[in-house]
Amino acid sequence: MTASMMGDSFVRDVTAGDVEDAMRFGGKASGLAKMARAGIPIPPAFVIGVEGFHQFRANGGKIGQQLLTQAHEAIRGLETQTGRLFGDKNRPLLISVRSGAPVSMPGMMDTVLNLGLTSASALKLASGPGGSDFALDTWLRFWRMFSDIVLGLDPAELMKAVKAPEAAARKDLNQASFDSLERSILDHIEAEGESVSSDPLRQLEQAIEAVFRSWDSARAKAYRKHHEISHDLGTAVTIQAMVFGNADDNSGSGVAFTRNPNDGRKALYGEYLIGRQGEDLVSGTHTPIDLSDSKALDPALREAFERHSKTLEALYVDAVDIEFTVEARKLYFLQVRPAKRTAAAAIKIAEDLVEEGAIDRDTALSRVTPDQVRKVSRPAFDDEDLERATLVAQGLGSSPGHACGAAVLDADRAADRALAGENVILLRPTTSPQDIRGMLAANGIITARGGALSHAAVVSRALDRPCIVGCDAIDVDLNRKTFTIAGKTYPEGTQISMDGSTGKVFAGALKLKAAGAGLPSLKNLLHWADERSRATVWTSPKSSEELTESVNAGVRAGNLVSITDLIIANGSVAKFVELTAAAGRTDSLRGVADGIRSIVHDACSSALAGASDIPLWLRLPRVSSDRARRLIDNWEELPAGFFLPLGSSSYLQAIMDGISAAANGKEVGVLIGGISCAAELGAFQQKAKRTGLSAGAVINNVMALDNVLHFVESGAPIWIDVADIVRTVCGFPIEVQQSLDVLDQYAKEELIPANPFRKLPVYVTDLLVAAASAADQGAPLGVEGSGMPGEMLAKLHQMGFRRFVVPVGRRDELRFVLGR
Repeated sequence: MTASMMGDSFVRDVTAGDVEDAMRFGGKASGLAKMARAGIPIPPAFVIGVEGFHQFRANGGKIGQQLLTQAHEAIRGLETQTGRLFGDKNRPLLISVRSGAPVSMPGMMDTVLNLGLTSASALKLASGPGGSDFALDTWLRFWRMFSDIVLGLDPAELMKAVKAPEAAARKDLNQASFDSLERSILDHIEAEGESVSSDPLRQLEQAIEAVFRSWDSARAKAYRKHHEISHDLGTAVTIQAMVFGNADDNSGSGVAFTRNPNDGRKALYGEYLIGRQGEDLVSGTHTPIDLSDSKALDPALREAFERHSKTLEALYVDAVDIEFTVEARKLYFLQVRPAKRTAAAAIKIAEDLVEEGAIDRDTALSRVTPDQVRKVSRPAFDDEDLERATLVAQGLGSSPGHACGAAVLDADRAADRALAGENVILLRPTTSPQDIRGMLAANGIITARGGALSHAAVVSRALDRPCIVGCDAIDVDLNRKTFTIAGKTYPEGTQISMDGSTGKVFAGALKLKAAGAGLPSLKNLLHWADERSRATVWTSPKSSEELTESVNAGVRAGNLVSITDLIIANGSVAKFVELTAAAGRTDSLRGVADGIRSIVHDACSSALAGASDIPLWLRLPRVSSDRARRLIDNWEELPAGFFLPLGSSSYLQAIMDGISAAANGKEVGVLIGGISCAAELGAFQQKAKRTGLSAGAVINNVMALDNVLHFVESGAPIWIDVADIVRTVCGFPIEVQQSLDVLDQYAKEELIPANPFRKLPVYVTDLLVAAASAADQGAPLGVEGSGMPGEMLAKLHQMGFRRFVVPVGRRDELRFVLGR
């Protein structure tokens, strides 16, 4: 079968040139096509393109006759290439029927293996080198998968129902016993109300339909929604001649990565099962051999495997993962794709490929996502808390990260509890694609069985959830909703903690500390991003401790800290609120001013000490803010003038006196918010100068933004709080600003044209463009970006802004986004 023979049909042989187009023929077939072109051994195969899926869907979930005829013709092509006949008694051709989406969706759609056997051909297979065990294992594996995936029946019930005729077939290798086993299988299925045939051609038709249907399965939809993959892409179907890892002791199946998918090291990583098919490896029900062991394959096979692996990595210019089978010492590659990897591995691999000269820095930045940068900056266990922790179990760490929460034994219950706001750890014997809802919701995943390439491990790495597998010290009782460790039984909901790197499980919920960018590869990547963006990203720590951690982590640009945050962190906010209210009622009580000065001094002292020589600006409390409205009980009773930026001279003076005393001669600046005219800024600068402080402003209203060029003329540093401006312009309460997904949904319902935090109103954009022109010319003008998503800050950077300030945890992500 050639491409020219197929013409414009739905079906192509994988050696056809156009099959490398993954959007038309799926990632699986595209990978096979590339391997064939590179001279890498693959079993013969053909593919039904995604056009076939769309016709199937348009046809009410039925395969059209044209497509079916083309598939039958393609089967004859496989017969020619393999020297075997589909459905034949003596030389049967067995095939796999696999999904192949344009984008990788590991484990989310369906596969049927070993299709093509009948009772007669299974008996013939039993007389071959593999013997009766091989023949029956191959045949019954097909029926288990077919009943489950195609017919929606419980395969365990099927095997239970045919236990007696199976035993008879194993004992008496004759046509009568094999016919009896086949009849028992068909009878059980028909008794369950399903139509079934022993004809392989009819089975092929049903299998193709089932793979097409799996695109719209609940788990596949959930996966696409989480990864923002279009539901309209559809799936191809790849049909390939089977090769058998369970043929004999010189056979086996494996999965390998050309680089470690956990940490990115350039070393072969994978697992191999002798005498088994690939499904046994993925299911996690058997213990595999580690491919890093040089004895995992015999020398000739290993040399061929490593040679082909290098070819594939050069072909993809990236780390790849490979599915392979060895049949009677002959190596076949079944699938290749860019490797799923953790965030840390993605960053390390991108850096290494640059150093190896395979890609340039811009390409490296494009290979990493903002989400991956965010994840490597996530929290870790507090060191002191970890020292005191009780280790209760040890498994295989298969996806790094730290998590704690209630151990929940069911995926749906885990999702429901997480939706209610609870931190959960999904604890299961093993996971399957049906568990995806709980895996998406959980902070971490632990399974009692399985290896590093089991379903739980592979999907967790794709989700970048902490995961521990093979934790066999844990016995999970799903019926009683309990789990037992070392003879002690715990109820579902017990708090546990996990380290996905080391595989350790601890009793209780350990404290998590703020993350830092300690990954060397990330530092290099961020340096490249900074070179591209020419931007400076400041941070806004919430406490003196967070400020110190930020400085120690190497943040040298500058820090903008809210005085109110420091007071809250210092534990004196109640007293400060009381004194603020008192200051609003009188302008002459000396004790009130002294109290304010003292609280501000104490809150700022440690922050100023921790700031070292790094620029530090302090944002003054604003009595007219939403936070003040929530903190001050009698807020509405304060005099109107007190809400104006410069409405209470003694109140502002007391705060600045406290800051000045804490600074003790160190250079520090103060920022005032709420002003709208340059005259207000000038008056504030004079006031600050008399106290020994530098002065600047935070713009958070449209009038001030319209006057921004006049503010810039003063030479004072100016920060534009874009989120505050958008919120007040649109009339949104603060709660909406903190829940952008609510506005996304609102826009989706077409109640507003767009989420204004993602697409700015035109007149706000025009004002910002004018401000950006001054910023681009070197004016000390920046963006306060706490309430804005990264993509919007990137647009502001494109306008010309080069200085930004965000919370500590967002700094690395924003540096990356601006330079990507």
